[in-house]
Amino acid sequence: MKGLALLAQILAACQGNPPARELDPKNPHSLTEHAVYNTRSRKSYETRFKARLAVPNSAPLDYDGECVWVSPAVLYVHYTASGGDDKKIVRAGDEAWVYHSLVGWVTDDEAGMTGAGRGIQNPDEILSVLARHSGSARLRQPGTVEITLGGDDIERIMKGQVQQGSFDWKGSTATIELTVDGQNRIRKFTCDATLKSANPQVSGLVKYTGQVDLTDTDKAVELTFHDEKKKVIPLDNPIQEAIHKVLKEKK
Repeated sequence: MKGLALLAQILAACQGNPPARELDPKNPHSLTEHAVYNTRSRKSYETRFKARLAVPNSAPLDYDGECVWVSPAVLYVHYTASGGDDKKIVRAGDEAWVYHSLVGWVTDDEAGMTGAGRGIQNPDEILSVLARHSGSARLRQPGTVEITLGGDDIERIMKGQVQQGSFDWKGSTATIELTVDGQNRIRKFTCDATLKSANPQVSGLVKYTGQVDLTDTDKAVELTFHDEKKKVIPLDNPIQEAIHKVLKEKK
């Protein structure tokens, strides 16, 4: 998802250690630390996401999608974008596949989408980044914290999602807002980013906004994909084997 995947970094091998301190809902560091851990330690969770990428003097690109994340590192993503672009993605560990209506499932490299299933397509990767920045969180209001990421962070997390040299990262910023539910888990997070293009022909700043809502936890074990005729799209054997291997490694 070029441009959409704002926040991506290699997924940690585990979900991290539990917070050392008791929850203090008035302390933004504590609130973020507990909410991220409580969310990432679930067996699975489902999300809905919307995003917009606006480049100066161009029509904005809108994205609408859903995903299912299964611990420790399996992800199913389905989204549609402006112009009718429809993408179905499965990621298992470091491997990813994209569905093509004419040829079926192909690897992300074969689809020309190296890094598919990263960034905002992968909510666990976003949370892993935010966990490392919990100390800089600010309390906006009860149950809501804000974290600002600098250019260096954005450059690392966008690796593989945009062409190298596309942006001036030092002139780019991103603000993430987390909202916590009554069980001290992430209910939703939003992103508001301003990116400075490295292309001198692009005047003005590139704007990105997105929202991810967690809709359920511990229920889904996969996301069922359908073709244009509403028929179920089965996963190829190599995909099933990769998923089984990743899930087996957790046990």
